[in-house]
Amino acid sequence: MDRDDPAHAATVEAFALGRAEPLATHAYVVVETLAVARGRYGPAAAADLIDRVIPALDVAAVDAGLHAAALAAFRDMVESSVSLVDRTSFAFMRREGIERAIALDADFRTAGFETLPWARASAPLSRLAGRSAGPRTR
Repeated sequence: MDRDDPAHAATVEAFALGRAEPLATHAYVVVETLAVARGRYGPAAAADLIDRVIPALDVAAVDAGLHAAALAAFRDMVESSVSLVDRTSFAFMRREGIERAIALDADFRTAGFETLPWARASAPLSRLAGRSAGPRTR
């Protein structure tokens, strides 16, 4: 979204995986991504995501079991800076056998997942997954 962001080119390249591997995520990521995009870049950016990016994703609903697992993990580590959305992503990825995440922070690597592009210190705009016959990407 932000072409001036140092991670922009690498993030675009990571999303290009979606041409070879379907990208999967869960509904909480979509909610968070749209809120951040609208807040940082305005309504047009959020509308662009809705029109051009989200249709290309396999968006899973967060069922009661996934929500409960994420909430329990969040509660167990409530002092951590890792968000409930990230905890939901970790639980989703483990449940689905996804090994890679498009993520711009180190939380996914710390949780044992490979990240694309390589982690950096700023907050992520989104965390999206792709599925393949080999190791799965979140």
